Amino acid sequence: MTKKHKNIFLFFIVVFFVCHQSLYAQSSLISTVSFKTDSYTIDRKYKTILNKVAEKCNADTSFRMKIFAFSDKAGSEDYNEELSKKRAEAVYDNLNSRIQFDTTKVYYEWLGESNEGYDLHFPGAHIQKRCVDVWVQFYKK
Repeated sequence: MTKKHKNIFLFFIVVFFVCHQSLYAQSSLISTVSFKTDSYTIDRKYKTILNKVAEKCNADTSFRMKIFAFSDKAGSEDYNEELSKKRAEAVYDNLNSRIQFDTTKVYYEWLGESNEGYDLHFPGAHIQKRCVDVWVQFYKK
């Protein structure tokens, strides 16, 4: 499968997942974790933000979470894809250590430097930025 075909396939998966889940959301929480150049280490100020996300998720366990990781255009495309993957995993691991969520409730994807960003149905996605966007949708029980 070529990279283009992979992106098209992932696009349809994301569209289905996001559209299906968005229909039933009652409220949402959006947080962004920024990173230094060439880094996937979460700075202290962003750990505080992730702590707040974890607190909210622990207080209301009926949620779905989407994590989208990006990189800027500095470096090769392959390097940036791997870097955004490490950023997604760092945020996922950080939250998982605090929430212990059901993995079927969490979707995460890394997009590297891609500017296509296929339609994430995510307002304000930070495509081609050094960050990870976390979108949590809470549902009525």
